[in-house]
Amino acid sequence: MLKHKYKISALVICLVFFSLALFSGAGFYPVRNLTDSFLCLIKVNSGCERISNGVNWKNLKYSGNGILADEIPHIAGGYYYLKTNRYFINPEHPPLVKDIAGLGELAAHPAFPEITGEEMLPLDYHRPEFPFQKTTFPKALEWQNNQDHFGTMYLFNPRNNPDKIAFFARLAVILANTFLLFILFWLLKKIWSQRAALLGLFFFAVSQFSIAHSSFVVIDFMSAVLSVIAVVCFALYLKNYATWERKSRYFWLASITLALALLSKFSSVVLVPALFLGGLVFFSTVQIPDRKKFSSILKYLLAFSAIVLAALIFVSIFYAFHVFRAENDVLIQKINENYPEEMLPAWGHNILAAMVYGSLLTKGLAAYVNGVFMVVSRMVVSAQNTYFLGHVYGNEGAGGWYFPVLYLAKLSPGLHFFSLLSLGILLAELFFKKEKWKNRFYDFIANPLVFLLSVFAFCYMIVTFTSTFQIGLRHIMPVILAAALLTGKGVNSFWEKKLLPRFDLGGAPRSNLGSIRLKHLFAITAILMTVSVFSSFPYYLEYYNIFAGGTDNGYKIATDSNYDWGGSDVRRLAKWTRENNVREIYTQIFTDVPLKYYLGDGQRYFNLQDAGKLPPSGSYIAVSIMEYMNNVFGNGIPLERKYTILKDNLVARVGKTIFVFKVP
Repeated sequence: MLKHKYKISALVICLVFFSLALFSGAGFYPVRNLTDSFLCLIKVNSGCERISNGVNWKNLKYSGNGILADEIPHIAGGYYYLKTNRYFINPEHPPLVKDIAGLGELAAHPAFPEITGEEMLPLDYHRPEFPFQKTTFPKALEWQNNQDHFGTMYLFNPRNNPDKIAFFARLAVILANTFLLFILFWLLKKIWSQRAALLGLFFFAVSQFSIAHSSFVVIDFMSAVLSVIAVVCFALYLKNYATWERKSRYFWLASITLALALLSKFSSVVLVPALFLGGLVFFSTVQIPDRKKFSSILKYLLAFSAIVLAALIFVSIFYAFHVFRAENDVLIQKINENYPEEMLPAWGHNILAAMVYGSLLTKGLAAYVNGVFMVVSRMVVSAQNTYFLGHVYGNEGAGGWYFPVLYLAKLSPGLHFFSLLSLGILLAELFFKKEKWKNRFYDFIANPLVFLLSVFAFCYMIVTFTSTFQIGLRHIMPVILAAALLTGKGVNSFWEKKLLPRFDLGGAPRSNLGSIRLKHLFAITAILMTVSVFSSFPYYLEYYNIFAGGTDNGYKIATDSNYDWGGSDVRRLAKWTRENNVREIYTQIFTDVPLKYYLGDGQRYFNLQDAGKLPPSGSYIAVSIMEYMNNVFGNGIPLERKYTILKDNLVARVGKTIFVFKVP
């Protein structure tokens, strides 16, 4: 048992991670606590409403986290790809995460909207609205990537249970995310020690931030893990290459994991220059046996090109299954619409058109390139309203402090403490060592993974900081994972280090602090971090650490996907109106789900800024925190049209993200 203690510990961490993500994100019942939800699932709690398989699908409408705004096109897109082999819906994100969700949705046997052959919409066309009695979707809207409308029409089809579909989609993604976490540990221990790998896994997995973003059908978490797995595999390849073993399995491992990372999120293309640069520095400094440095670097350039080429072939094959029924001329039109004229030469259009008509593989690669173009244009022209620290910013972004502040506010103090401590010890050792700086740098480069993770995080932050697209800390999740792993490596390196030297006066010991080692401090901190994670259940998405005001007040720093990500508490609001017999309610909620499905025909859309006056006395108004903060801190909004006029009439806070006021 002791021989496998690190593997068993990693497995336990992953199982706890899976359970917390599943119960908090998917939601089975009106959960009072984590124990109740577990008992309901295994059917030993007689107080739980359930059907034969242990889950009351109807009750999902009133429990757990609601379907997020970003989930609607992702959940619908995954099933759409499986049914149509076309890629016109939600093409600005690669298909991997959505495909996994789509496979999970098969268990729900959902009805699918009929995509008609209407290539031109009539002038009097009106999109059907909930309850979607007409469930046909014109091809013209498909070509226009009318993804939000398609997603709501699919999920809220009268023959579908949207929450059941979302549950199975989330379950598939949570399973995949958990599996990838264990794979990351398994690969890390091949290049680091098992303890270092386990510590890195702990710092990332035992985190409210990680659990939150792994429990929804969104792409950031899986993309981060796959990107770092690609870095680890490339480090294994470099280490193997430097020892002249040249085992082919490391080449294919590096190629396949790079392809998977590219298929998870378009920003993962940062891996290509980061890995290239890291590998080039490695081969420029580390001595290669029996070979001249120049020839070794040249061979590295050829080998790296082969890895990237193989990865692109895998990407093309994967995309080919998604585009072989897509009309070529329409795909070319989409590419031309998204082509960055200001960055690339005009003749690039012709090359991409030739790729579309060339073969199924080149057509798939052209579709991938089109997605990259869409992301580039979105980062350049970032249409958004961002609340941050008492101000609402527009396209100009919230400034350079956005990500650093949220990094400190949203992550565990335990991670911050050990990051600073291990970095401080490392710098102290470097400065007080008598070795030459050149030798110290060589020692640092000799472990390719530490260097590659540092280079990757640096390159990723350069791309992030040059964009004004700032709607959540999730956009730097690969950097957070890299920081967690490097912290684990640092803690392991100084595991037995005494925190303070023993001292005595007159020969008698005056303190036993010198016997406290770093491992003892980690054990205490790990317990506190674990307790914090369990006590935060189920509000992981809204978590802010205690130094940032805690979960209840964190929204005062930033909203968006940091706190109110488009409807996470809609189901809880439905439960609240049901329990309080509220038949009519006015709502201004940041969400894309049809609120009448959850709140009934008594739901009324309301916007105080536009309406200029309050509803009748005695009416209830539900306002999501993102809308509330944008209203209260928005520029040019008169005081009488701000929700602060109702600050003394708050009657409920539903979940963490919805305020309910009663009009006096």
